[in-house]
This record gives sequence, structure tokens and C-alpha cells, in this order.
Amino acid sequence: MNRFKTFLLLGLVTSLLVALGANLGKGWLIGCTLAAFALNLGAYFWSDRLVLRMQGAKELPELEAPGLHADVAELAARAGIPKPRIFIVQDDAPNAFATGRDPKHGVVAFTEGLLRTMPRRELRGVIAHELSHIRNRDILVATVAAGLAGAVSLLANVVQWGALLGGGSQNEEEGGSSPFGGLIFALLAPLGASLIQFAISRSREFMADASATQVTGDPEGLALALERLGRLQEEVEPGPTAQPATASLMIASPFTGGGLLRWFSTHPPLEVRVARLRDHSRRPGLAA
Repeated sequence: MNRFKTFLLLGLVTSLLVALGANLGKGWLIGCTLAAFALNLGAYFWSDRLVLRMQGAKELPELEAPGLHADVAELAARAGIPKPRIFIVQDDAPNAFATGRDPKHGVVAFTEGLLRTMPRRELRGVIAHELSHIRNRDILVATVAAGLAGAVSLLANVVQWGALLGGGSQNEEEGGSSPFGGLIFALLAPLGASLIQFAISRSREFMADASATQVTGDPEGLALALERLGRLQEEVEPGPTAQPATASLMIASPFTGGGLLRWFSTHPPLEVRVARLRDHSRRPGLAA
């Protein structure tokens, strides 16, 4: 269901892009799309280096954490991917993230706060969640979503300027949309694209949770880990991992909000994720 939802949402943002392109013409559509994807393509190939540098992460030698390396290697083998490189971030706030453009270039990073406070059972759930992001190629999905949303924003800017200057590909006498109508659509389209991009991110989090339970056979371990992260987020001051540019990569978003703010969140509420995991653990046939 989450995989289907991702494709559906990508289809919706593509439809927004095509609708804006129809207002301006084929040349603008192709040009803005290529420009947006060119910008995001660089981020895709250099994502691991960019994120690790932003977080000040350092690679963790196996001799310094043999147990962690052993668990990552075991769970990666269960997930059917190569063992990723392991990094540590000097941050007391517990969190973790995965990056890398494909399983061969996978990276998993943990904060010092998470490794210090997380029991092994819960830590294995966190590891499996991050490995699932790598296996599911979520960096690629996020890049495609960002590219489409970026193209929508570029086209919307062109439409806005065209409407303000009195231009447009069609006029009202020919039965086309008015400049005012085009302006309203151009203002709302980037907002819609952003909301869809956030929804895709939330869908991938649910998918990584579900995949993690297949890797560990222990949904309760990850559920306990998410509950612990929720409690500690209220007690520990945000650190380097609390950056808007990288928040979508974290296992738990450093930024929370209720009501309408949830529509702009990259993560589903922790309580919803925990409830789904516990519902999954009650299903018959789960091999622990």
C-alpha cells in the first residue's frame, strides 16, 4: 500500500508539472524540468558526502564498536544488501539516518546520544529501519520527488511573472485561462507540490518501518525504540541533527507539530507509527 501510495503521489506532482507546462508551452516544460533534475542529480550522487559533512559525522572504526558493526553486518545480510559504512555524529540528541545513492554506497549514521541510551533490542530495530531505507532506494525516490517539485516551482515562477506582466500562452477570447486564473494556479501549485513531497516522505517512513519488521522479525523492538525517541526528544536539547535540510533523513524528525503542521511534516506522528508496528506484531505468522 505504501509503495502504491508513493507512485500515486509521484503521479499527482507530475500532473501538476504537466498542467503548468501546458500553460507555458512545451519548451518551458522541458527546460524547467531538465534544470530542476540537473540540480537534484548532483545532490543525488554527492548526497552521502554532503549530509555527512553537514552533520560533522566521522566514520566509526570496527575496533571501537565491534558489537554495533556485527549487528549492522548481520541485519544487512538479512536485508540482502552489502554492509554499509558506519558513521557517528557528536550529538546528545538520539537520532539516526541513512544515506547513499544505492546499496553499494550505503551509509548509516548514529548520534552519540542514541548509542548511549538505546538498549540493543531497540537499537537493532533502528538499524533495520535505516537499512530498509537503503534497500528501498529512498534517496532515489526523494531525489525524483524533489526534482519534480523543483520543476513545478520553476514553472510556477515563470507563470507568475508572465501573469504579472500581462503575458500568457492563451487569452480569454480564445477560451483559455485568464492571467489572473493562471496566477492563482501558479501560486498554489508549488504549495501542492511541497505537500505531496512531504506525503511521499511520510509514506516511505511507514514503508521502512514495515520492512524493518521483516528484517528483525521483532516489531516491538522498533516500537519501543520510537517511544524512547519520543520521550528523549522532549528532554534533550536539539543538536547538529536538528537541521531542516536533513530532517527528512532522520528516523525521528527533530521538528514536531500538531494540527495543520502535520501536513508539512516529513515524518508521520511517532504514536501512529508505534500503533502500526504493534498492530503488525499481533498478526499471525510473524516469525520472531
